Amino acid sequence: MDRFLSILLILILLLPGILVNAEEVDNEYIILSIAGDVMMDSSVRSQVNKHGYDYPWEMVKEHFQKSHLGIVNLETSITRRGTKWPDKAFNFRSDPKNLNPMKEAGVDVVTLANNHILDYSNQGFIDTLDHLKRRSIPYAGGGRNKAEALEGTIIEKEGVKIGVLSFSRVVPDVRWYATNKRPGIVGAYDCCTQDMMKRIKEMKEEVDILVLSLHWGVERSTKPRKQEIAVAKNAIDAGADVIMGHHPHVLQGIEIYKDKPIFYSLGNFVFGGRDKLTRTTMIGQINIKDKQIHSVEIIPCKIVNGRPVFVIEKEKAQAINYIRNLSKPFKTSINKDGIINIAK
Repeated sequence: MDRFLSILLILILLLPGILVNAEEVDNEYIILSIAGDVMMDSSVRSQVNKHGYDYPWEMVKEHFQKSHLGIVNLETSITRRGTKWPDKAFNFRSDPKNLNPMKEAGVDVVTLANNHILDYSNQGFIDTLDHLKRRSIPYAGGGRNKAEALEGTIIEKEGVKIGVLSFSRVVPDVRWYATNKRPGIVGAYDCCTQDMMKRIKEMKEEVDILVLSLHWGVERSTKPRKQEIAVAKNAIDAGADVIMGHHPHVLQGIEIYKDKPIFYSLGNFVFGGRDKLTRTTMIGQINIKDKQIHSVEIIPCKIVNGRPVFVIEKEKAQAINYIRNLSKPFKTSINKDGIINIAK
């Protein structure tokens, strides 16, 4: 009995030190959190009108606020003006009052190169840029001209420089492309990849970690096509460290190529969902240590009434297993906690 009490006393004395060490290990990481498509229109707007502008972020903001950097794809114009772009099945426009709650929830950067950012024509697009700048929300992939659209953004967190670029392989009209004299976005179709690869190489000289956002793929398809796989790997060869894919509105698998994660599709995030497939989503957490990607953690979520909520226990285990199965073609090893270890 005396021996047991002695051991127990030793453990009690050592426990605070153990906890401090664990906390110190966690503090060594720079945490980057990325998620997919965000828009505050349609069914999401209805929920916001009922519950307020904080509504879309209430269930996940704690995670983003604890991250060093949060990035999402802004798939909507931010404006109260503009004319609908013709011949589109869906045109999204979200009230500027949505931006402050999004920023306060921990979203630090938005990507703009997608097929809805000019839904309300040039007027709505320019308003979007103005509203983001007014609230000091950096963006990538769009601008008043091609140079601004190509520029991207660089954020420094605790001595680590993280760059963000954004390109789209889904462009509704050639008039959406930014030129020297026209506002718009930048593309990643085969005809445009030269500009993209050149900009990746340039930015990589300035940053430690480069995130490349790509709007691409086939809607509702859970598998990337050969062309998406090729573009992703070429981009990593050029200097990208994280590929952040979206547009299919469903999750696709994760591949680790040359120790760099490729999220082929992060699915919807703040969005309406017609069925379980489009309501299943995730946050991709990238853990950075010594200016290198150390590991990736899958944070499974589901969309309930237009907003993401975390899934727990059995539902979380099922969600991780679902993403593991999507990632099997790429031989990605995902443990039971949703962690992909990269550091050797």
